[in-house]
Amino acid sequence: MWRIVGHERAVRLLQNSIDVNRVSHAYLLSGPRQVGKSTLARELARALNCLQPDRPCGRCRSCRKVDGGVHPDVQIIDLEEGTRNISIDAIRGLQNGVALRPFEGRVKVYIIEEVERLSEPAANSLLKTLEEPPASVVLILTTVDATMLLPTLVSRCQQIELRPLSEAAIERGLREMHGVAPDRARLVAALARGRMGWAVQAASSPTLLDKRKELLDRLIALPAADRVTRFAYAAELASLHGRDQEAVRGALETWKWWWRDLLLFRLGMAERTINLDLRDRIAVDGRSYSIDAIGGMVGAIQETANLLAQNVNARLALEVLMLSVPQKVHSAGQT
Repeated sequence: MWRIVGHERAVRLLQNSIDVNRVSHAYLLSGPRQVGKSTLARELARALNCLQPDRPCGRCRSCRKVDGGVHPDVQIIDLEEGTRNISIDAIRGLQNGVALRPFEGRVKVYIIEEVERLSEPAANSLLKTLEEPPASVVLILTTVDATMLLPTLVSRCQQIELRPLSEAAIERGLREMHGVAPDRARLVAALARGRMGWAVQAASSPTLLDKRKELLDRLIALPAADRVTRFAYAAELASLHGRDQEAVRGALETWKWWWRDLLLFRLGMAERTINLDLRDRIAVDGRSYSIDAIGGMVGAIQETANLLAQNVNARLALEVLMLSVPQKVHSAGQT
């Protein structure tokens, strides 16, 4: 049984290839962060080495070893802590491994997470392996965007795109597969924005939603703060960006979706807001800004995220964003 929610088409394609023994030597799973790529990659690794006829069974010794991360023929390659790129040494290690026969499974499976983070030498080295893959090896690559990769690398893989899931699919998955209470499942599904991986993490970690609430409280207070306070926060985020770019990207995403909720409220579409637990606050703040100001802030946050992804001066970009934060107005009818 495949333990992944909402990606039935991808599962059918992979299951059919296993059933007729026409498994590709390399798969490229693309889609937004936390949409389910890593889960699907591990499920495929289970299915490829499962010991039962109906694969993956989830109960045999092989499936349990993959679940526990101790299967000798399943290896995951991703970023090492404190690094920004997957090194050529990691790919050379892969190349040494693919030359050997499987230790106990049917095939050796290598999962390379965030393959867009390969260094240029590592990407070129991996390409050589993809050009002449051993029959007993399956490579599974994941990426947020296939267009960021070498076209020659993409062309040598079977591509599977995973799209964001509907709120209904995520809510159903949380309730039926993870036993999440209905109210919490509905809130998490709305906040997940199509990312089942994030939803499972949020539903199982009580502190994650608490941290998100603390972050939002701080961001929502910025329009009333003076310039010194705003710039101090920009400096704090810039410092964090040097250590953890993903955390800053997440903070900007959280802020952008808050302003998007205010815009939806002003446009008469409050039922489509995702911060379900803050709808009373959305109603208050939504009346405090003009539609143009709200839309401008959404754009400013997105532009800042794009600049940070291009490795511009983080502090300067964030200070400019702080100058873009609009002042509140008190006329609910202003547009």
